[in-house]
Amino acid sequence: MSIERSREPERFGAFELSGWDDKIGGYDAALGGVARQTVQPMLDAAGITAGMRVLDLCCGPGMLAAGALARGARVAGLDFSKAAVTLARKLVPGAEFRQGDAQALTFAAASFDAVLCGYGVMHLSDPGAALAEMLRVLRPGGRLALSAWDAEGASFALVHEAVRARGRVDVGLPHGPDFFQFGTRERMIAGLTNAGFAAVAAYSVAQEWRLANEERYIESILTGTVRASAILAAQSGPAAASVRDYIVEQLARFKTPGGELVLPMPAIIGSGVRSP
Repeated sequence: MSIERSREPERFGAFELSGWDDKIGGYDAALGGVARQTVQPMLDAAGITAGMRVLDLCCGPGMLAAGALARGARVAGLDFSKAAVTLARKLVPGAEFRQGDAQALTFAAASFDAVLCGYGVMHLSDPGAALAEMLRVLRPGGRLALSAWDAEGASFALVHEAVRARGRVDVGLPHGPDFFQFGTRERMIAGLTNAGFAAVAAYSVAQEWRLANEERYIESILTGTVRASAILAAQSGPAAASVRDYIVEQLARFKTPGGELVLPMPAIIGSGVRSP
C-alpha cells in the first residue's frame, strides 16, 4: 500500500495546526470519553510495562501518556499544537511534553522502548514520513501501537455523508491524505508493513460515543473536530439546514428509549516491531 500524503503540505499543515490550537479543549470534552476507551488496548498492543521509555506522539491531551505513566513507564509526549501541549502538561504533570513535528522528530535514534500514536496520523500532511520517524526512534525490538478510526463505524463520518447527499463538498479546504487510509484492518497492516515494521498486526476495538441528543452531536463536531467541522460550518443557506436535517434523520436509529444517543465509534489498532 502506498501511503497517501497531502498535495499541499504547507497549507494542510497550517490548517490542521490552526484547527487544533483552537479545538483541542473541545475535542477532549466531546470525544475524549471515546478516545480514552482506546488507551488500555493500545498500551497492551505496545507491551507497555514499568520502567520502559515511551513516546506518546501526536499526544493531544495526553491520555496515552497518562495510561503509560500509570503502568510505571517513563513518558515523553509531543504534539505540533502549543495548546495541546499546554493542556497535556496540565492534565498529566508526570510526563515530559514538548511541541514538535511528528514528521521530523528531534529525538535520537533508538531512544524509546515503545511509541504510541493515538488518532494522530490522519492529521499529518505526510503520514509515511511520521511512520519512518517512529521506526527510527524505536530501539531494535521496540514496539509501535497506532490507532485510527474504523472506516466502517466512525460515526462522525455521517457529516461527510450528509454533505455529499444534501450540501456542497468542495468548500476550499486544503488537500489532505485520505482520513481513513488506516481505517481498516487490511489497510493498517499494509501501511505499517510498507513503513518497514515487522510482526505487524491489526484489529478492531468496539467503542461507544454517548451523547445527550442530536444537537449535542452537531455541537461536538463543530467544537471538537477540524476537517469535519470546517466542512459542516462551510454549508450555507438552505443547504446548511438540509444537511443538519439529514444528520438528525440518520441519528434516529441510534437513539435509546430514554432519548440518549449511543453511537458506534470503533477503532483500528495496529502494532509492529522494529527489527533487531
